[in-house]
Amino acid sequence: MRLKDCDGCLVYGTDNRPLSRARVETDAEGRIRMYFRNPKLRSVRFKTIVDFYDRSQGVVRSRCELVIQRNVLPDKMKEPWMATCDILDVHEVFQRQKDLRVEVDLRTEFMTGKGWFFSGAIRNISAGGIFLVTPQVLKKGEHFTFQYRFGQESCEVGAKVLRVGGLIQGEYGYGCQFVNLSMETEAAIRKFVFTRQMKKQNSKGRE
Repeated sequence: MRLKDCDGCLVYGTDNRPLSRARVETDAEGRIRMYFRNPKLRSVRFKTIVDFYDRSQGVVRSRCELVIQRNVLPDKMKEPWMATCDILDVHEVFQRQKDLRVEVDLRTEFMTGKGWFFSGAIRNISAGGIFLVTPQVLKKGEHFTFQYRFGQESCEVGAKVLRVGGLIQGEYGYGCQFVNLSMETEAAIRKFVFTRQMKKQNSKGRE
């Protein structure tokens, strides 16, 4: 399997805990090179699990062979270590039907299809949709839009209600699916979710 549009990954150590994030580059032949900001690495060849963030395919979890060495390129001050990577086999691809989902608390304003505005909070998000909590009454199948800055990119997002929850402490919970996302918006959301997941895994690894 070849990566299609990947610019980042999470490398695990031999203890299956997150080891380091890395920037990813691929050439025309599909060869993979990684660049690390983490200064605490060492020169080593080993086999391990890598989660690749690929805008076209999702998260590609693979078993890889890495050769880590000192970075001899001009950016070595920012990225002191580099690695060549060979994908040995692919364990799993988290595509739309099995997207990573992370818990968040993103408060913003939403607009119904009729032009009414309401406030709410996104409590979890994946590349496929959100769980929305709001005092606004919405119906199953109802469409709405919102704008949010996912990382560096401000996106306009459309969604529709799939599931309606009960009223708890004055607010309703709605399971919602994204609709008519542009490729750029979907890529921004995937990267946002993936980055949050990496931060969560890194935090667990330090515990």
